Amino acid sequence: MRMHAAGSLLLLLTMAVGAAPPSAASAAVSPARKAAAEAVPAGGVTGVRVPKLKWAPCADKPGLQCATAEVPLDYTRPRGRTVSLALAKIPAADPARRLGSLVVNRGGPGYSAVDYLGGIVAGTVAAPVNADVRARYDIIGVDPRGSGRSVPAVQCFEDAEEAAALSRGVSNVPLTAAEKKKRAEADSRYAGMCRARSGTLLDHVSSVAIARDLDVVRAALGEKRLNYLGQSYGTYLGMVYANLFTSRTGRFVFDSVIDPTRRDTGVPGTTPSARTGSDVATKQTLEEFFRLCGEGGDRCGFGDGDPEAAFEHILKKLRKGPVPLKAGDGTTVPLTYSFVVTWTGQWLYQPMYWNVKGGGAPFLKAVSEAIENPSGAPGAALAAEVTQLQQIGVGGLSYTTPITAAYLGVTCGETDGPRTARKLGQLATERDRRAGPFGTLRAYADSPCVSWKSTNELRHEGPWNARTGEPVLILSSRFDPATPLWSAQRVHRMLPNSRLLINEGWGHVTAQQSTCMVEATSRYLTGGTLPAGGATCRPDTIPFAG
Repeated sequence: MRMHAAGSLLLLLTMAVGAAPPSAASAAVSPARKAAAEAVPAGGVTGVRVPKLKWAPCADKPGLQCATAEVPLDYTRPRGRTVSLALAKIPAADPARRLGSLVVNRGGPGYSAVDYLGGIVAGTVAAPVNADVRARYDIIGVDPRGSGRSVPAVQCFEDAEEAAALSRGVSNVPLTAAEKKKRAEADSRYAGMCRARSGTLLDHVSSVAIARDLDVVRAALGEKRLNYLGQSYGTYLGMVYANLFTSRTGRFVFDSVIDPTRRDTGVPGTTPSARTGSDVATKQTLEEFFRLCGEGGDRCGFGDGDPEAAFEHILKKLRKGPVPLKAGDGTTVPLTYSFVVTWTGQWLYQPMYWNVKGGGAPFLKAVSEAIENPSGAPGAALAAEVTQLQQIGVGGLSYTTPITAAYLGVTCGETDGPRTARKLGQLATERDRRAGPFGTLRAYADSPCVSWKSTNELRHEGPWNARTGEPVLILSSRFDPATPLWSAQRVHRMLPNSRLLINEGWGHVTAQQSTCMVEATSRYLTGGTLPAGGATCRPDTIPFAG
């Protein structure tokens, strides 16, 4: 699931817990398990070379060390063409007490783990682990094949101007037949451009290939077992790895979980968002926003005591067509239904933005005032705000976001979905009846997959119930608009050796929502200590609570 990031508002898009003693499996590796791990070649394929990593200070990331790792483009031809993976490392601060390496995947698919670690070192992104973990582990980021700084990366456009030209006038949340037709035409052109620019790379960016890459990196790091922390899509990748390389799993943490059985397959023609329920989860998170806003009164300031009715009034007005906002310089800035729904679906990811200028309640209050007076001061103020948000990438068509090409390269190659634009449009309308405006928003996140040109059929279709040697710690927020709690609960039931910890709060990626969750993760990674069964955490932020 994608976490949109643009500027400071989206950077993170970039309470005691009871403890149980570590399991017997965490204390030692059985001889049989050790023999099984050593019998399988790196990457699970005979003939794959284990690269030698040459670490050096990163040129543009102070405090990080960088390296590259060459891995096979096609694991059926292990000595053929290669791709170069970009790696980064935050070295263990206390080498004398070092436990090993911890590989982190930021999710997406497509987010750069190298940039993520750079943000952690710079202090602009909250770390998912505490200082004790950073003292005892080398924290490793790997940009997956086709994404970030790895070479080659999936590419669809020559430049930003070409991306803007394709996106112009195309709705992110198409409602009318004309809007859906225009979106379908743009999706088809986009899919063709990706294939033309990326070529056969698109046939080799599956999660299975990425999991094999992780195992090769594990071997290159000199680790017998992989210790791993995956967020969002990173949990799906971790599930693939755990089921392919069960004997090589160390301590695994899954934060904000995707149910792999529903992401990829289901009733023919359904969308991934309908199967996982991310559209309904977004609606439920919005309902929590309404509840907390109403309880907050003046601390929220939107909706005069009935924020849900005020929001519906906004949507009803915008469904009729864009509202022309008169900017201070006399130009007109159209306020569209698509922009408001898209941006709302984005800021719901992070409750810390529910009450800051440009996001959450202040944004909706500004919209409510501007649609009543688009040519006056409210309209001019919102026009300036919308323009600024658009300049940093907020609310725009997904073609232009940094990770879209890599995201679709993986997603379209391994998830089932509608085979025609007409069917997608029908399903989106049906989902709106259950999920409000987010049915269409989430359904169209993968819309280029209808026309995607990839022959990649390599995907893991099960089993998903690996009994790992050490427990998998599963983390979820009670209300997450991208990866709903019920997905985490199902994965917990799938994995016979797992423990579920719930943040009794809101938002995507619990490490960004609750210090308690970070501390529980860190206790497990350093000492094998799990939270007690049924334990929960409190969120750091309770919106509008004063």
